[in-house]
Amino acid sequence: MVPKIAARGTSFKGAGAYYLHDKGAQTRERVLFTHAENLPVSDPDRALDCMAYTALHQNDIKAANGGPKTGRKLVAPVYTFSLSWAPDEQPSQEEMLQAGLSSLKALGLSEHEVLMVAHRDKEHPHLHLIVNRVHPQTGKAAVLSNDRL
Repeated sequence: MVPKIAARGTSFKGAGAYYLHDKGAQTRERVLFTHAENLPVSDPDRALDCMAYTALHQNDIKAANGGPKTGRKLVAPVYTFSLSWAPDEQPSQEEMLQAGLSSLKALGLSEHEVLMVAHRDKEHPHLHLIVNRVHPQTGKAAVLSNDRL
């Protein structure tokens, strides 16, 4: 399995438009399956809305948990990366999800909101993870300065 970290982003809607649709179309033929983790919904579009809400209300979440509402505004709450397998490997959906969860744990993101999207548009199986850097209970932003390690 090969991980690849994408650039951080500012829009969950934009990430969803890219990962949930076929390139240049509104169809979803390339999507094999989706899975939401640490979210109250399983529908991928609604999951992204929830993630955007959490990011937008970061300071309120911090204040509700006794933290200060101050601090630098998080400009890029969208963190995306993918896990790819070799073309001769055919992991099951469960194996792909477990790999995704294990990678989140290694990054310290296991409690963060995430939408996993598996694609079937290439000869190699791959899973994309759209993660909210804002912790849904504390409002603190994940520090990912050593994520490539």
